[in-house]
Amino acid sequence: MEETSQPSSTDSEFQIFSSTRYDLNLENCEANNPFNHPQGSSSPFYMLRYHRDRMLNAAQHFGLERACARLGNDMGFKSFTQLLQQRLSELNGPDHCLDPLKVGRPEFDMFSLKSVTQLRILISRSGKIIIEPSPTPPVPLSSLFPTSLDPPATGSVQPWRILIDDEPTPSTPYTRHKTVLRDPYTDARSRSGISSFAHPVEVILFNSSGEITEGSLTSVYFLRGRRWVTPPVDSGGNQGTTRRWALEKGLCEERVVRVEEVSDGEGVWVSNGVRGFTWGIVSLNATR
Repeated sequence: MEETSQPSSTDSEFQIFSSTRYDLNLENCEANNPFNHPQGSSSPFYMLRYHRDRMLNAAQHFGLERACARLGNDMGFKSFTQLLQQRLSELNGPDHCLDPLKVGRPEFDMFSLKSVTQLRILISRSGKIIIEPSPTPPVPLSSLFPTSLDPPATGSVQPWRILIDDEPTPSTPYTRHKTVLRDPYTDARSRSGISSFAHPVEVILFNSSGEITEGSLTSVYFLRGRRWVTPPVDSGGNQGTTRRWALEKGLCEERVVRVEEVSDGEGVWVSNGVRGFTWGIVSLNATR
């Protein structure tokens, strides 16, 4: 039997999570207001309602009854929002700086809530919510809420390097929902030689049928014909927050994308609930 140091979905230590962005610039961004509580109010949390929704969907799938009770309905979202605000207030030190040791992230230097912060929000089978802040780079609001997925002007941005994994990743409930069981994504990044989350490189995964599913940290979008497409949920990837937003805004549509049809040098978008939308170039022959 294969051993694992991670909990199974039936263990008390099992957690689902979602990572969002805390960015004071979002308080002046009307596009973000529908995701807040009360709806239409300003907030520094990026698409927070969608993060709650994805965690609630995962809790329902895995039968985490106490987590469902904490996250469900409008009152659950209100208390969820208030808990985030309270937790950040408690962690704040002098000059709005967070001590990495205090938040359990000793690998980081002191970082400030005056700018931007990534918030990893976890909830356990018992319903306990844990918030893990860490630094993240600033990005323009246009990257968080793009009006289109038109390719950026040549030379206007530094594209990420987009790799394709060497091996298929079977689709399971742990690829469809975001949980602490992250071995498939860690393994894909290791095979691709990605040693840091700070590096501007992403690896794209595909399932046992050869269908693209998602990136190790992102949703992915390909231009096919005149339309931007993203792999359907049935291919086995996460239902990402920014992916959901792009589909609802009509910026893309779902379509199966096979691994063999991805071309070296083609431009793609990748997105997630912390960095928003990032332009990348596929590199099939990269030295890893």
